Amino acid sequence: MSELAAILPPLSAEDDDWVQHKIRSAKRSARSELSVTKGEWQKHQYAKSDVLSIEGLRDDVPRIHVSDLTPEYFATEFEGPRQPVVITGATDKWPAQQQWTPQALLKQYGDHKFKVGSDDDGYAVRLRFDHFLRYCAHPHHAGSDDSPLYIFDGTFGDRSGSSSMLQQYSVPGVFQEDLFQLAGEKRRPPYRWFVMGPARSGTGLHIDPLATNAWNALIAGHKRWALFPPGTPKELILPKEPGLEREAVSWFSTICPRTQQPDWPTHKPVTIIQRPGEIVFVPNGWWHAVLNLDLTIAVTHNYVSSVNFPTAWRHARRGRPKLSAKWLTALQQQRPELAAIAAAVDAEGKNDLSNSSSSSSSSSSSSSGSSSSSSSNDSGG
Repeated sequence: MSELAAILPPLSAEDDDWVQHKIRSAKRSARSELSVTKGEWQKHQYAKSDVLSIEGLRDDVPRIHVSDLTPEYFATEFEGPRQPVVITGATDKWPAQQQWTPQALLKQYGDHKFKVGSDDDGYAVRLRFDHFLRYCAHPHHAGSDDSPLYIFDGTFGDRSGSSSMLQQYSVPGVFQEDLFQLAGEKRRPPYRWFVMGPARSGTGLHIDPLATNAWNALIAGHKRWALFPPGTPKELILPKEPGLEREAVSWFSTICPRTQQPDWPTHKPVTIIQRPGEIVFVPNGWWHAVLNLDLTIAVTHNYVSSVNFPTAWRHARRGRPKLSAKWLTALQQQRPELAAIAAAVDAEGKNDLSNSSSSSSSSSSSSSGSSSSSSSNDSGG
């Protein structure tokens, strides 16, 4: 990280002590289970391992230039069948290409606090951007930490100190249908993040919520992705094992190698090595983990389009009933054809529930000789 050190102005000993205090405080808050003073942020010594090696990896995900894409083709070939794809050329004219270098970001947002984690109560842990760069440049912090701090800020577009970043990129045309937008900016779930982190930082294996699709545009650095299709057994790819942390680097070090064994019983991961200027499309329902191979800078959005609306509506109706009620009102006014689909999905769900209840009632009646035995069956399953 000598390049970072070169752009950071020298500090007095007193100021450096203050910065180190702020960094240590952020680390303690973000991962209270790890002792900073006892060196537990480096206990696995991943910085000395080969976890960042991409030797022998095959990236078979298709690349397609944005000029060769239309919304219709994208929906037919990728959104509908839920196939990952990498889009090139879409970020070429973004101001972010010049304004999201570490040096330019330092000049624009040096004293702004970005989110680098969450504390034990779920509150955001924030660190000034200039302090974060010093963390990244420090050999005994990001240079040695197993899973370094990572800017993953979902409020950058809403805070006065960073909202200008919204003017430095634009949503590519194939992603512009964003149906949660109809629910209102204040009501909709979080959907956009500015992300920046050093090598070995990243995102642990997960599925994006509410059946949303996602796109991730990389401005600088390189990311390794591992993706599993919908229906891949969770207990195999995200097992509950003693000592297995939910950090990306832990997953890539421990679980990912198992997927390459001859007796691995399910899907092998789809690998993407994302390069600057590339946008990764992650369809809804796909498991994915991301490991930063060097210092990366990116922006990512989640969205719902007409293609995945029925599934997203089903998830929202079940998991976010208040949101879905307001969303439905907006759909009835602005997209009545989708409101009709929502009504059909709800009716289908009620029919399924009714059929299930009838079947359960019939089974219970035939197997129960009295109300007391029925009660016993309910509790015993």
